[in-house]
Amino acid sequence: MSQRQDRIDRIVAVEREYLAASVAADLLQERLGADPGFLATHDLRSRDALSLRAHLEGTYVVRLCAEFEAGLRDAWQNAFGRHTQPPLRDLLAAVAARRLIPQDALDRADEVREYRNALVHEGAPDVAPIPLADVRRHLCRFFSRLPSRW
Repeated sequence: MSQRQDRIDRIVAVEREYLAASVAADLLQERLGADPGFLATHDLRSRDALSLRAHLEGTYVVRLCAEFEAGLRDAWQNAFGRHTQPPLRDLLAAVAARRLIPQDALDRADEVREYRNALVHEGAPDVAPIPLADVRRHLCRFFSRLPSRW
């Protein structure tokens, strides 16, 4: 399997893990409906489960972005022979220029980067949320333009 495909598969695996976690969170809510004290034996409360549900997608957006950035930095070093550590914004632009990645694919990946920053950094500018499936699609589209092997 190519390094590019391996990295794409890792991103898809994180999305599938999110889907499984989402089902688990739904089942937990059902259980709490039937037994509000269910979490007490774990020193947790129902509001902890509500917080889980509220932050679940954002948590997995951050995980998707981490997989993407790790893969992009791996390609930067091994496919492009570069040993620098530029900020992600610059890295995206440099890879896009080298691989002739369409501007709209670069723009979507950069929007994901901005959304991830808004999730992670307190005081970051507000940006419109991007559904996890769209995050995965934008990042995989960008990755699909990288060399197959490195």
